[in-house]
Amino acid sequence: MEFKTKKNQNASVELKLTFDKNDLEKAFEKAYKEKQKELKVPGFRPGKAPLDMVKRHLGDSVANDAINLLLAETVSDLSGKLEHKMVRFPKFTVEDYIPGKSLLATAVYDSEPEVTLGKYKKIKIKLPEVQVTDEDVVEELQFVRKQLARKLLREPQEGAEANDIVDMEFEVKEEGKEPTNAKNGSSDYKLGEANNLPGFDDHLYGMKTGELKNFSYTYPADYGREDLANKTVEFAMTLKAIYKEVLPELDDDLASEYDGSTSLQALKDKFKEDLTKNYTEGVKSKKMEEIYKELVEDSKFVFPDSYVNEESEHVYQGMMQDVLGRGQGGRIPKEHIPSIEKYAEMVGKPLEEIRSSFKDIAENRLKGYFARQKLAAAENISLSDEEFDKEISSLASRYGMPDADFKKELEKGKLIETYRDNFLAKKIDDTLFQLVEKKYNEKMSIRQLKEFLSNKETGGV
Repeated sequence: MEFKTKKNQNASVELKLTFDKNDLEKAFEKAYKEKQKELKVPGFRPGKAPLDMVKRHLGDSVANDAINLLLAETVSDLSGKLEHKMVRFPKFTVEDYIPGKSLLATAVYDSEPEVTLGKYKKIKIKLPEVQVTDEDVVEELQFVRKQLARKLLREPQEGAEANDIVDMEFEVKEEGKEPTNAKNGSSDYKLGEANNLPGFDDHLYGMKTGELKNFSYTYPADYGREDLANKTVEFAMTLKAIYKEVLPELDDDLASEYDGSTSLQALKDKFKEDLTKNYTEGVKSKKMEEIYKELVEDSKFVFPDSYVNEESEHVYQGMMQDVLGRGQGGRIPKEHIPSIEKYAEMVGKPLEEIRSSFKDIAENRLKGYFARQKLAAAENISLSDEEFDKEISSLASRYGMPDADFKKELEKGKLIETYRDNFLAKKIDDTLFQLVEKKYNEKMSIRQLKEFLSNKETGGV
């Protein structure tokens, strides 16, 4: 057997295989033996006919089986010898076949994507320096006070005020109609919260425990439920209980009750350290998007068509799962997802435009993934078993589980390799972040950083 390869420009390779008489004879011998196992010949039990008789009986009818066996075994043997790695088994075309003498077959197979990284060590980024202020720490302490707040039942003569917590019972009916439902109830409703219905709490302020109040309320035009949006309804409201929210004092007892800190100052120091760490990581994550965008733009990629087509289909399936499965609490069976041709009809756009949009997303995903893999190879980045176990231990402690139990849960869910890949990706990102040129050009408080991190634009700081 002889083989020749020719590299194409789209990360595919043309493979040409030439077989001689001896190769064909061996392949036919194997094909006859396979058929012998099940062949029924008069006078013999199934599978027991002599091989010579099987050959005479079948003759050249096993040619297709013999050729397929020959090609499959040859490709399997060549897989480790080919200059350009074969990433999936190709379909062959028989160019020339002379029975008993020779066979010429060709195929085009996909090789690994070609990636040429840009000068990633020359990437320059500007980023803010995290500066935790006293005001930031005080804001965290206020959250703690609200978490540990106690409810103090108001006296019967006291009216409800903003920030009070109420238990209420009410009857609702459309304006001018009789109520259709039984009384409703709600507990631990906090007056004055930002996400409460606009203007609704104004009707409750000043009400006393046990008091009945009738009032009309018009829902906002943009209310989430279409059946209530812009509709006026009548409420018959009774406050069953009114509680005043009592916040604990900012002292050592508060710190001890919250997380066992030895003092209020110790809790403040812990908050400052955690905020610095978390927001520094947040800035880094945001800037990694910018770094990879620049890396991808400065790199060159050649993908086999099959990679792009498969990833495009994956993007489409993922989008449809999100759209159709929203609120369903589970995945939609693939057979229930419309074809991309049907989707193009549904949205009223040309099929090629739809395909192109998913292809662009697919290529961007592939570029990001393979840029990271190429970087790992260039910088000799790998994840040792010790590093993997350390990461697992850190996660297990966060969930309050022993390392072994946490690992068993991952194994049960077949997630071990997913977590290993994630840990490796993080290590690659950490390495790249260290390699690029960084300039800290502004100090930002936590309040400023929240706005910075929520901003999709990553250009300047």
